[in-house]
Amino acid sequence: MPIAAFSDSPRRSATLNKNKEMIMIPVKRFVAVGVAAATIATYSLLQPCTAKAGDEGTVLGDLAVSQIAATPARAGETTVITFSVENAGSDRVLITGLRVPGEEPGRIVGFLGQGHSGEIGSLPVRPGATETLDGRKIWIEVGPLTRDLEPDTTVNARLVLGTYETPLPLHIGPIATGSTNKASNVGVAKTADQSTTESHSRAGC
Repeated sequence: MPIAAFSDSPRRSATLNKNKEMIMIPVKRFVAVGVAAATIATYSLLQPCTAKAGDEGTVLGDLAVSQIAATPARAGETTVITFSVENAGSDRVLITGLRVPGEEPGRIVGFLGQGHSGEIGSLPVRPGATETLDGRKIWIEVGPLTRDLEPDTTVNARLVLGTYETPLPLHIGPIATGSTNKASNVGVAKTADQSTTESHSRAGC
């Protein structure tokens, strides 16, 4: 009896080893799949978000301009342009306007209170500061337009900084249904509200 048990021992050992190998194969596959999934997830997190309407931004020397957008408008109407600008330099920057090809120079407009708005001439951006032309307090108007500005198109505008001009890609809508012949504070505020809502819905890509 002890001899039989001794002779069966190698067989049992071989069977156990085989069973272990059969168990380890799916475990190894599971681990490999898990590692691959983790790698893909990490890679996806590190990728930049796909550009969406109104997300366009550009760097102009020490200036970082983001959230660039303009309301669609027909010929004869006025478009409202909004964006945010950050000055990472050590000198003050003075924004004096914006030029759209074939159109009159843009006007920097500010809300003056009691339902009134007017041209303010320029917008200084101090070193390390961020200024937002949000369509409520400050914005840029271009018009009356000589042509239509269709939604979901881009115009190669130029940002005017005193005597210096720099290219600025300008995305047209669709953050609003359009502007009016004479931009009013109510219309501008509505545009800003829609822009803010859309911006919040894009958070986190």
